[in-house]
Amino acid sequence: TNLLKSSIHFLFLSSIHSFIPIHPLNRNSPRVHRINRKMETELDWSVVDDEDATASGPGALGSANEAGHYVVSVQQPGAVLQSVKCSFLAPGSVDVIVAKSRRLEVRQLTNASSHELASLPVVHSAPINGRITTLLSFRHPSSVTDYIFFTTETKQYAVISYVATEDADSNAAYNLVTHASGNLADYGMALRGNEPESGPIAALEPNQTCIALHLYEGFVTILPIQKSYHPQQSSKSSTNVKRAGKNLEILGHAFHCRIEERDVYSMVFLLSTDTSGRYMPQLTFLHQDSRGNQHVVAHSIDLQEKAIVLHSAVSPIGSNVKKVAIPPLVQHRLKKNRVDGASGLIVAVPPVGWSGNQVADKIVYEDVNTDGIAPFGGILILGEQQITYHDTARNITEILPTPQRLTLSYAHVHPLPVSANNDDQDVVLYLLGDEDGRLHVLAVIRSVSGKNAAKRLHIETRGITNVSSSLLYLERGLVFVGSHTADSQFIQILDDPVRLSNEEKSDENDLLMNGLNLTDIHVLDEYKNLGPIVDFDVIPMSHNSYDVANDSLSMQCMAVTASGTEKDGTVRFVRNGTGFSEYASVELGGIKGMWNLKKSFHDNDDAYLVQSYIGETRILGVSIEDGGDESIASDREEINAALSEVELPGFESENSTLYAGNVIIYTYHDLSLIVQITNQSIRLISLATSRCMTNWSTQQGESLTIASANESGQIIVVSKGGKIEYFQVVRADNDCLQISLKGVAHVGKEVSCVNLNPFEDHSYSTQTAVIQDCSTSMDIDYELSTGRSGRKSKIVAVGLWDDSNVLVLSLEDASPLRTISCVQLSSEASMQQRFCANVAQKMARSVCLVTLGSSTSRYAMSKGEKESQDGSNAVDMLLIGLGDGVLVSFVVNESQDWSWTFTSRREVSIGTRALSLVAFEKQKGEKGTCVLATGDRPTIVYLSGGSIRSSKASRLCYSNIHLSRDEEFENVTDLSIEKNAQLIVNVAAPFRASLLLDDCCEDSYSLCISDDAMMRIGVIDNIQKLHITTHKLGMPPRKVAHDLKNGLLCVGCIDHGASCTNYPTRIETNMGNCVRFFDDSTFEEFDRIDLDPYEMILSLIYAELKVLKDDSTFDSMAVKESEDAELRGSFNSYIILGTAYGFPEDDEPSRGRIIVVECDKDKSNSTFSRKVKQVAELQVRGGVFSICPFYDGTILASINSKTRLCRLIGGYEDGGDLDLKIVGAGHHGHILSLNVKSLSEEILATDNNPREKLAIVGDMVRSISVLKYYSEFQTLEEIARDFNQNWVTAVEMLTDNIYLGAENFNNIFALRRNPHSSSQEVRCRLDTIGVFHLGEMVNKFLKGSLVLPSHTATNSGNLSTFGQYLEGSDAGHRKMIPNIGSQTLFGTVDGTLGSIIGLDANTYTFFMALQRSMAKIVLPVGHLKHGDYRSFRLQRSCQSSRGFIDGDFVESFAELDPVMMEAIVQEMNKEGKWYKPKSIDLTDQSDTANNAKRPKLTVEEVLAMIEDMTMAH
Repeated sequence: TNLLKSSIHFLFLSSIHSFIPIHPLNRNSPRVHRINRKMETELDWSVVDDEDATASGPGALGSANEAGHYVVSVQQPGAVLQSVKCSFLAPGSVDVIVAKSRRLEVRQLTNASSHELASLPVVHSAPINGRITTLLSFRHPSSVTDYIFFTTETKQYAVISYVATEDADSNAAYNLVTHASGNLADYGMALRGNEPESGPIAALEPNQTCIALHLYEGFVTILPIQKSYHPQQSSKSSTNVKRAGKNLEILGHAFHCRIEERDVYSMVFLLSTDTSGRYMPQLTFLHQDSRGNQHVVAHSIDLQEKAIVLHSAVSPIGSNVKKVAIPPLVQHRLKKNRVDGASGLIVAVPPVGWSGNQVADKIVYEDVNTDGIAPFGGILILGEQQITYHDTARNITEILPTPQRLTLSYAHVHPLPVSANNDDQDVVLYLLGDEDGRLHVLAVIRSVSGKNAAKRLHIETRGITNVSSSLLYLERGLVFVGSHTADSQFIQILDDPVRLSNEEKSDENDLLMNGLNLTDIHVLDEYKNLGPIVDFDVIPMSHNSYDVANDSLSMQCMAVTASGTEKDGTVRFVRNGTGFSEYASVELGGIKGMWNLKKSFHDNDDAYLVQSYIGETRILGVSIEDGGDESIASDREEINAALSEVELPGFESENSTLYAGNVIIYTYHDLSLIVQITNQSIRLISLATSRCMTNWSTQQGESLTIASANESGQIIVVSKGGKIEYFQVVRADNDCLQISLKGVAHVGKEVSCVNLNPFEDHSYSTQTAVIQDCSTSMDIDYELSTGRSGRKSKIVAVGLWDDSNVLVLSLEDASPLRTISCVQLSSEASMQQRFCANVAQKMARSVCLVTLGSSTSRYAMSKGEKESQDGSNAVDMLLIGLGDGVLVSFVVNESQDWSWTFTSRREVSIGTRALSLVAFEKQKGEKGTCVLATGDRPTIVYLSGGSIRSSKASRLCYSNIHLSRDEEFENVTDLSIEKNAQLIVNVAAPFRASLLLDDCCEDSYSLCISDDAMMRIGVIDNIQKLHITTHKLGMPPRKVAHDLKNGLLCVGCIDHGASCTNYPTRIETNMGNCVRFFDDSTFEEFDRIDLDPYEMILSLIYAELKVLKDDSTFDSMAVKESEDAELRGSFNSYIILGTAYGFPEDDEPSRGRIIVVECDKDKSNSTFSRKVKQVAELQVRGGVFSICPFYDGTILASINSKTRLCRLIGGYEDGGDLDLKIVGAGHHGHILSLNVKSLSEEILATDNNPREKLAIVGDMVRSISVLKYYSEFQTLEEIARDFNQNWVTAVEMLTDNIYLGAENFNNIFALRRNPHSSSQEVRCRLDTIGVFHLGEMVNKFLKGSLVLPSHTATNSGNLSTFGQYLEGSDAGHRKMIPNIGSQTLFGTVDGTLGSIIGLDANTYTFFMALQRSMAKIVLPVGHLKHGDYRSFRLQRSCQSSRGFIDGDFVESFAELDPVMMEAIVQEMNKEGKWYKPKSIDLTDQSDTANNAKRPKLTVEEVLAMIEDMTMAH
């Protein structure tokens, strides 16, 4: 009881329990033993029948239908746990290995000689089946690169190294070779050791003879490093997972030594100049005794006897007196008692005489004449109020008093600047990062010769960074700042200070720098980290899809997170898709087509924009106003350019244009040729001579319907009846140009679309072509990689009406044109079964032949992160847009015998309207071609992955476009509806005009798009799936809520209350809480509410509450609903706060408030005229931990161990005062009710079937309970509960009967209620239907999705029939289409924003089979098994995961090499349990009975399933 009370007391006084992964009752502290009861029932997914399920409500699947759940990361974790600097990828390379929760990220320093161009891009990454806790690098004699040693949360460890792609074999997963692996958890059970409160600690012996681990209190584990290990000799046995206790080859047998120190905070090996191995390694501990005093002591490690020689030991232990190594003399052993009581780190300092030389990128030391003194260096003790340096050999101590601060990280500055050392002194520099983000440089200045080894310590502050958890000094003043609670940074330490920029100026930074407006730090780059996600909310975004319900669960959402701690607190807006920054817009409706034209073929800028209307064509041109002259303008800002309508001589404007574009004929001198195709003619126009050079006209009575051309002068026109004619612009004998007919084809059906874009020549994609200009006889270099080289196409793609085929014709043969392939979009059986209702919508509306390059990947698109441009990752593709918004893609391959194949079929639904495909590219910078698919959900199709440093295959990615206007064009107040509105694009064309757009368009994609009424010109953001916008708060946030109707964002913060007078001494002050209100479009703060002293924000929500006139009205409504509108009340929008008073003398909160706030928006719509007023307040006895909207405009509040129902009462019509009152009898009986959730927002008021008014409560110890509200009695009653003991951190109701929970050991679980059971015992028990180890602590669940739900999904609650196996499909088409249900977002401490998607039985069975096959075939990094990592782990128990699919794992299938993909699919076919047809009983374990009936999967079908799931999140 006392332990629970102290834990409750901690929850309120710390104010950070929701986002710090270590708290009183966790794995690292003494805690109450959890009761792990055996799960009562298990759901057999194979017998779930979709037809027997009933719907649970609108917008949700039936409880029986949601057979499993798909867990996937939308945003990968960004919190840096550990980092090391080494040469991992290649000898001599400067690589930074970053551990982010369950991922290893490799960054490589490039352009280090130029500070402005220096970058640290991600060049490799790999998933780890475990949460990484420690990370070390070392160089083995057998290798020219460094090895990485890491441990995980489950006490597993591994040693890995990188192998190049060309040297990698099938056993090297992600190009990483495992040299050793093992598990030390069993030793902990045998030793009965408790886990240390400070977490695992690892240290590497300087001579790289062993690794020390502190995993259990009172013990240290030593792993010897075997110098005789050779990777080549053990490659054959590398695939076998080694067990602990066996020979690990590179690592010897682990041995455990008992130590006297229990509470160890830091551990390092002393550095030594001894390279002969004369002395035993000295392992130093910073520990705390039972009285709270801290001490430093060093023990010797005897590797020969596999024991530890304690500091107090007089002589070495063991029977062998001829020791290879001996401990130092007793007088030379390190021991310091009663150091600074708040010390947290110790740092090993090199001894005097350290040379600083580098051999194979490792520090070595020169032997010095010690004169009987042990050759060990000193130690730095980083305290809160002082820094202590102790010279071990000479027993000399130097103390430097410092202002009160806690040092969190440090980095050794090596190599030193040339001016740092001289002949008389030895200087060692360290970078120190403290809890306020200040970066200090500490200098240890010692005498080279003399009695006083330590002359002095000197420290100076260089600037402000984000609060760091890891510091790495790279070289030349370049530093990597890894952060767990903010964005990581790549900075440059300047030689001379500079003034702070406007963005860096703040009251906080001014305070930290003592009022100096100077800094020595220049931030080169920042790397996004959402963690810790303390709280988040979703903002519905407008959309234009058909047949989608107008509610938040059916709309695409943008997440807004409360992230960070202390001064790095931020609000992040996270949205899926790519932003379109609008620079200009005009009302122009009815545009049927647009094309960009240049004055000269090789110009960078476009000069004209051709617009086709019904019966006419208009041209807009870029012109310079006010007599400006572009050629003589020295500054672009001096040019006043505009886009106005112009006329081009020779251009036909009286007819509609089917195509317009630039043409180049290399044997012809004119580079200003353009081709225009209208309904009646083909015209070749010269802009230089302003006349039509030649033309071709149709015969009398004929008209052209479809046309396409390319820059080499190839032209395809289509007439009615399916007649296709192929023309070529050629140079005649008389030096004139003519349009020559080359071939004709009759396809017999009407043509819907045609395209003949040429593929890139991969063999010359980065080479330079020499083109001779006939007019000047000069050689001009043009890069072929720009895509503007006039290449010829060998094929043309033709889409047909009333036919689900796309024809591919060869252009290399004489007339008639030969059909070389017929690409089927669907089989005949599936057409009759699925498409008979609307055949026209399933036809090809647009085709595009394009070469996509992986340079447009999400890594390559970020600053400084470049992929290889050698053409090896470019893929030729055929993209087909259908009339129903489905995009079909094929990989195109040309064989040596000139035959063409179309493989790797993908089919995704990206909208509901017909698609039009437009290829576009950048003109400068990183080259890469993308394709824009227009429609009601315009989407960019690009290629990602395929880095030269891994064997990962390139994958096709999709990113939606959203409108994000520039601020100067912003004239709206509702961010959720206008500023991030979903675009509709009917017509699009690439258009680059540097005179109209900013300089960023030179290295960006600029477009002109048009819908039914508007034409917009702008630049799209970096092409990536997720975009994050950051707004700094300057204080740690606690809660966040968004008011959709009033357009405001409410953020609850902790105002630390620091001031210039008390900051240097850090006088303890009350950390008051406040609530800040921002405009959601401009993020300008317009109001603030400060809470009382010691009052803390525990909950914050937005809700629409019903206001009743008086208490009697509510009492009568509980029995019978009134028909009087005045008595029924009205709904208004409010912000509701729940608080608690955390007085120091209280074990648990005894007071709290529920505050109701309303935004009073002025009619002028001005931000500064908006007011926030408190309309009601309710004093309660306890802390209001959670609030949720409930039925009929009420709210539920969890107050300590109680759950109460509250309602607003008052005069809502005459502006009278409102009163918030508790209604009826609440529920009692919990230990501490941390969370409460209901489905009130999802239940329609006009529901014909009366619904149970249910809510779930997450308790601190007693897991999840289900409460039911009885209106007639005004009572809340518990009707079911989970009898497992779980410390619940987040809960969510997926349906009335399926619930989701997250608990303290980083697990998630799914529960199911059985309301229709005949047994009362079963009805009151929640069955566990799914358990899964997430590996990160979840702070919140919230219903919603960052992507727009597909139009194929149903809103009735029943499963879609497309989610089943298609019995009549042939081998060449899809056998499975995933069917999804509920979608829930979650946020974690490490910055992961994820999604949990409900699956039906068929989809769950498929992905579970894929997950099993991948776990069996794919060799994991470090030989850490996937099944062990995802097992549901408690303190003393573990059970296999079930009911959940690891989405990150199965989606990595698309990144594997083709050989491994084929092996996995073969394993799935061999197992035969990837689908559940109704004709086969999967409960029958005899595979031979149904083996003949099982269909066979292909790699393309598995990839298509994964692609569909990727589009769902």
